[in-house]
Amino acid sequence: MGTAGEAAALAHLRAAGLRILDVDWRCRLGQVDIVADDAGTLVLVEVKARRGISFGLPEEAVDARKQRKLRQLIEAYRLRSGRHRQPCRIDVLGILLDSNLRVRRCEHIRNAVGEA
Repeated sequence: MGTAGEAAALAHLRAAGLRILDVDWRCRLGQVDIVADDAGTLVLVEVKARRGISFGLPEEAVDARKQRKLRQLIEAYRLRSGRHRQPCRIDVLGILLDSNLRVRRCEHIRNAVGEA
């Protein structure tokens, strides 16, 4: 399911005009699903994919703890990549898949995680 969700996320982001910089970027703090550039803005994208909503919508899984981690990760990426002065935002992409792992719903929430 993770691979199908990630493929759907990449296709959605490219269709929306974002340029993909990194996929599954890792550092000692954790892992980032996708890093992209949107017209000069550095975008960290957290992808949440599920087959159903019995535990809520996929994007609802990005709780306060995860948001804090994402803010730390984008700062680590900015420093390591030399983009510390580039404007940035954190988006969440919630993807619902059917039983055949086809996309039923794709919700792109821009700037989903605000400042600390």
